Amino acid sequence: MITAAQIKAIAGSGARSDLVTAVVNSWPAAVQKAGLTTKLRACHFLAQIMTETGGLRILSESGAYSAARISEIFGVGRHSAKVTPAEAKRIAALPVAQRGPVLFNRVYGVGNPTKMREFNNTGPNDGWLYRGGGMMQATGKSNYVAMQKKTGLPLVAHPELLHNPDSAFMAAYLEWAQDGRCNAAADRDDVVAVRKIINGGKNGLAECRTFLAKAKKALANYEAAPVANVFADPELEDAPDEADEHVDDEASEEGEAERIKAAVMSVQKRLKKMNYSPGIIDGCWGSGISGALSGFLNDRPLTMKAPTSAEMFMDDLPEIEAELSAAEAEGFTRPVSEDRRSGNLKTVAAVAPEVVPTRRNFLAAIWASITAFFSAIVTSISNYISQAWDFFTDHKDNLPTDSGFLETAKEWLSSVPISLWIALAGCGFAFLAYNAFVGMKTIKTSVETGARQ
Repeated sequence: MITAAQIKAIAGSGARSDLVTAVVNSWPAAVQKAGLTTKLRACHFLAQIMTETGGLRILSESGAYSAARISEIFGVGRHSAKVTPAEAKRIAALPVAQRGPVLFNRVYGVGNPTKMREFNNTGPNDGWLYRGGGMMQATGKSNYVAMQKKTGLPLVAHPELLHNPDSAFMAAYLEWAQDGRCNAAADRDDVVAVRKIINGGKNGLAECRTFLAKAKKALANYEAAPVANVFADPELEDAPDEADEHVDDEASEEGEAERIKAAVMSVQKRLKKMNYSPGIIDGCWGSGISGALSGFLNDRPLTMKAPTSAEMFMDDLPEIEAELSAAEAEGFTRPVSEDRRSGNLKTVAAVAPEVVPTRRNFLAAIWASITAFFSAIVTSISNYISQAWDFFTDHKDNLPTDSGFLETAKEWLSSVPISLWIALAGCGFAFLAYNAFVGMKTIKTSVETGARQ
């Protein structure tokens, strides 16, 4: 198969150990899913991810560029953003923590209508959230959506997953396998064609050629395990047939399943209290808890990798619970941007579009209830009070025993002026307005706290 030494030989001395480990550990899955069954396919695939990550050193664009580098990449005549030298200097002068968001919202998001439409980066912070990420450097919300469909990972709600080594490598080999074109070009040893499929042009072609030459040397004797056997269990052929052992195995599996469910449910509840979105609190491992946990670990000062399976989750459970306890002791909640925290309507609408019709319903119901109440008051308040008093004085002595009470009540109801019914309708509209207001407030709060992504 493939070893860490081979990957390091291709990537170079600056390769991150966690990225190397992710590639080696998940290589059998990559062989099966992406068809990396020949030396040429494996070499071209590795050359691409090495090019996109700078030799397995980065998983996302940082934006910490100098003014000269900003102009070189995004300047006039080089990019649709057309960043001027003066603007590049202003951006480069910002602190690193601000520079990335400002730059990428300017060149990939609302600051650049061309890329905003191309990437569907219509949210105020979409340029930063959906910047180049992963081992194939997907860029833009539309490409994150496409990657989400291929991988099953919740990349739109949790774009930080492309900054996680294991899920980033999974996304890379699934993108390679999407339509067979990459393997076809690799079989022809056509690095230009492969580069165009992955990157859209010839950007980084020289580096890619260098990595490809290193890969061919490092993988000179490459042989992939037969795809059919990648996930084979060698013990299956020798499994015992005794009924009692079968029952014991089932009981053991059920006990382990219950243990996993209890652990997952506990973590789901704790993450939800910190405004992360673990999905339905059901104790089932899936994309919701995986994404929420990845987001939590990404927001904490940790080097720990987020688990991508229930098995990895259980292996890392002591460390995860320790970090959750530390976060709870600090009163930690999910960090949010200033735009979210301010509750700006445009920001809320971009994250939760349903708030727009909810607000519209609220306003319509408020105006309807106000109009109904004033109409009722203007038309009948004086004669309604006198009619009510007359009815009471006429029937106060015989209400409990009068056999004609129902008939009297019916006659009275028929005599109630239309204004009263208008007032009752106003009460109904007020009730609808209140419910719309509560719904709008709930949506707004979830966006402000980060619970809604």
